[in-house]
Amino acid sequence: MHFILGLDYELFLGARPGSVERCLLEPTDLIAGVMEKHGFRFTLFVDATYLLQLQKYAGIYAKFAADLANIGGHLRRLVKKGHDVQLHIHPHWEDCTFDGAEWHPRTERYRLHDFMGPEVRRIIHESKALLTDLAGCDIFAFRAGGWCLQPFTQIAQALHDEGIWLDSTVFTGGQSKDRQRWYDFTSAPDRSCWRFRADPNIEDADGDFVEVPISAHRLSPLFFWGMALRKKLGGVRHKPFGDGGLMQADGRYYWHRLTQSTLNAVSMDGAKADMLEAAYRSHKGKGATILNVIGHPKSLTRYALTRLDEFLSRHNDLETATFSQLSGLGLIPATARQTR
Repeated sequence: MHFILGLDYELFLGARPGSVERCLLEPTDLIAGVMEKHGFRFTLFVDATYLLQLQKYAGIYAKFAADLANIGGHLRRLVKKGHDVQLHIHPHWEDCTFDGAEWHPRTERYRLHDFMGPEVRRIIHESKALLTDLAGCDIFAFRAGGWCLQPFTQIAQALHDEGIWLDSTVFTGGQSKDRQRWYDFTSAPDRSCWRFRADPNIEDADGDFVEVPISAHRLSPLFFWGMALRKKLGGVRHKPFGDGGLMQADGRYYWHRLTQSTLNAVSMDGAKADMLEAAYRSHKGKGATILNVIGHPKSLTRYALTRLDEFLSRHNDLETATFSQLSGLGLIPATARQTR
């Protein structure tokens, strides 16, 4: 089984976004240290819409010019070591402003779908162009901010036109009924990957896109009660390195997980790193070829770093993979565009 770690390289999305140093540079390097120790590499899904804002303000504020340069240098160093960089978009940054002292986040337009067609094309084009320039590598994969990928037909052409042919947003069985952050993957295939055309939930052997879903695992309410307890009483081991504040979900999101068994994306964030072992066993048991785990450097804790190290130490049968390596490893079907 191949192990993919796809990290969403982003600031916090709430009122306190946090700093580049604490949310991006420092925790990502800590994860890289553990991964490289075991001969593994990760993929960074970089929120390039935030980078566009840094670029916008760089001529006014020296700090933002320095942040942009530091991020670019960071990405290029990681790529040189064999890590991968791909595209992530949180388009609400389009509406955020900086007053000289702090950011003023606005999340009314949280999804790409909240923007008009020409704006969607511009956001994707400018985001990919800047990220390609900063990282110096081929960008062909996408992860939607907040899992907000649907309706895919509203963004498909813009992605296609920019050479994006692989997506890794879906996690089978996942669902959010929050109007601001709606998605529904309850009908997605329970497979390691598939091709699709208009709907990522529907396999289409002739589709132009490939879905490599984030692995999913069922959790009981007790898991989330334990998480809440650790967060409150766990001390410094459970304190995130990131210095921002989370964007709060609809209250129903938390109540649902505290009262019912739910399917969740396999994650290494904080105490969620306890999912790794059980998810590995269940995916190996059903013959999965890929264990695709999500993470966020901003949410990294000392506890999660230890659990990742222990997990990789235990499983010599796991092989490393980044999204740039998948085609060469024969793990994904070629798209129609690639075979023409």
